[in-house]
Order: sequence, then C-alpha cells, then structure tokens
Amino acid sequence: MRKSRLITAILTASATVLLFPTPSSAGTNSGWVYTSDYDPGGVGAFGHDGDWIKVCDEQADGYNVRIHLFKMSTLADMATLKTNDGKGDCESKSFDSVVPEDIRVGIRVSLTKNGNEKFHGRKWDLIS
Repeated sequence: MRKSRLITAILTASATVLLFPTPSSAGTNSGWVYTSDYDPGGVGAFGHDGDWIKVCDEQADGYNVRIHLFKMSTLADMATLKTNDGKGDCESKSFDSVVPEDIRVGIRVSLTKNGNEKFHGRKWDLIS
C-alpha cells in the first residue's frame, strides 16, 4: 500500500512539473562558432544575457572575420560585427535594445576580404 502511494506521489509530482513548467527567459549562448576553412581563421559567439556578439581573427593572414546575428524567421541581420586589421584581433559589441527576448536567432561567422565573404560557420535556433 505504501509503495503504491509513493509511486502515485512521484508520478503526480512529475506530471505537475511537465504540465505546468515555470516561466523562464533562459536564452541560449552559441558557444564558439568557427569559420569552415581547413585551419579555421575566425571564430565568433553570441551571448543572450545582455545580447552581445564577439568575433576574433585567429590568423594574421590579411582576412578579416565577420559575424552576423540574424532572426531565424526572416533571416534578416539584426547585428553584424567585423574585425578590422586582418592581423589576429578581436571585437565585441553589446546591444540590449536591438534583440527582443525569447526569439529564435542564428549566427554566421565568415572570413572576408575585399568585400567577399567565404568559409561560413553557422549555428541555428538559438534563443535570445
């Protein structure tokens, strides 16, 4: 009898948690996303807490690295950031008011030179 009450109590508690989750605004950080070249020359990241992007040029090869933060539903850019000297620098940017909370976003990190972007690394379905 006691065993069945214990099992019932556990199942009831589990169902309550599943059916009535607590509200949360926990977004998703991207972690590092690398360019897709053989020896990745660039890396970028998105952080949902304070909404920031960071991009780093990992090699002094004349290429810059650009990160695009885009809205998944339209693929429209919400923010971009690029390194400037092609010699292994990092840039970061915070923008609280640009990205609404709890929407799906993605990032694309690319090498860029003379206005052309290539070797795209991507991460999809992050939550702002």
